[in-house]
Amino acid sequence: MVIGSLTSASVLFKIGVTDALGALTYTGRIEGSLFLIAAILETVTAIAVFDHWGKRRLTYSGAIILVGVTISLLVSLLLLSVQIYGGEYTHYLWLWLALLIWSAWALRRLEPHHILKEITHPKSLAVGAVVSAFFVASNFAYTQVYIPYASPVQARVIAKLGTPSMNQKRTILYLPVELHYQNSGKVGFTLLGSQYSVYGRTAKFVERPNRLTEWKDDMEKEPMSDLYRHTEVQGRNLISAGEFFRAGNSLDPDQEFVEKKIVEFPAGAEYDSIEVVASATAIRTDRGDLDDVDYSIPYYSWDTASAGRKHLYDAPGWVAQPGDEYIAHHAQIHYGSEILNMTRKPRYVTYWRVIRKEFSGANPENENDFTEPYNALTISELHEEAREPSTSDYDELYDRYGLQETYSPWLRESLPALLKAAGR
Repeated sequence: MVIGSLTSASVLFKIGVTDALGALTYTGRIEGSLFLIAAILETVTAIAVFDHWGKRRLTYSGAIILVGVTISLLVSLLLLSVQIYGGEYTHYLWLWLALLIWSAWALRRLEPHHILKEITHPKSLAVGAVVSAFFVASNFAYTQVYIPYASPVQARVIAKLGTPSMNQKRTILYLPVELHYQNSGKVGFTLLGSQYSVYGRTAKFVERPNRLTEWKDDMEKEPMSDLYRHTEVQGRNLISAGEFFRAGNSLDPDQEFVEKKIVEFPAGAEYDSIEVVASATAIRTDRGDLDDVDYSIPYYSWDTASAGRKHLYDAPGWVAQPGDEYIAHHAQIHYGSEILNMTRKPRYVTYWRVIRKEFSGANPENENDFTEPYNALTISELHEEAREPSTSDYDELYDRYGLQETYSPWLRESLPALLKAAGR
């Protein structure tokens, strides 16, 4: 009896301390405080056992034990239900089963109907236990089901062009690019990765109107491309690409982050327009706690100590081709509730920023629209990064973490207009 009470107390104490001090929601911290109170009651229960089956100096030692065993029964049922609902195996499963069996055995041995006769207000005791259990269960459902549904992530990525300028020789155009990352919702989110890309589009004017054949060709190259009657788009060259918000950082509700970049390229470049697009991937801060210290450490696919930066590691096949270079970030995601941490398998986020081996940089004529750097992400169990996530996997990640990828609208400005604004 004592061992069961102390085991239950240690489980409640672990959940209570973790959530009371570190739960990601306010109600989660209240729930953690209730678990701490329950842990104290379980500890008192262990002490009361000696009195109840000993000299019985305490009038209500039996009632204390009954309350403690009932708490253990309800908590073990809650944890076992969450474990079964999640459909994942952890070693704690055997602990929930053991506590459930012990609680049932202890209740049978206590003979509750005899103990309740000794209590002045047994109904008040029962109501208090039921209300506490109902609060914990309803709060868990509220934080894990209702809040994510009622308060979805509302992120916006916006790209803006500033006033361009030129060098003294008027041969280089300096183009300011502002990248805005806004949180217009009611819940914060943590950034897993971001990227902006600036392209120079090459096109030529054609006297003869394009026919359906040319439009089909354009849509085969890019399904979302615009269709022009007198313009033949020949391609895009990547001018600049990079991150604009530090991976692992968070953005609170009604907060906005602005990053300013300066993109430079030859003023005589044979572009008809400049295009900018940006994207960002994030998870809800109330559904997952990312170890931002570990996540901020980059892992390189090449030997950083060698002069030639020799290629060392390949990314999984679904992420990149053999020989492609990448920078990766990797860290564990902790759930917003210790109950979930104990009933779910650990998950790790891995984010790759890939540079294809075909990307030459110095020889843009050998490149195409598909050689630019790109990002890939997975949230998986440890050492399962090689498995490509399916559509259902991404749906589950959205439900579990609020995973969301946000794109800015395509921003396009003609190069002659930019040159005019720069005073050329």
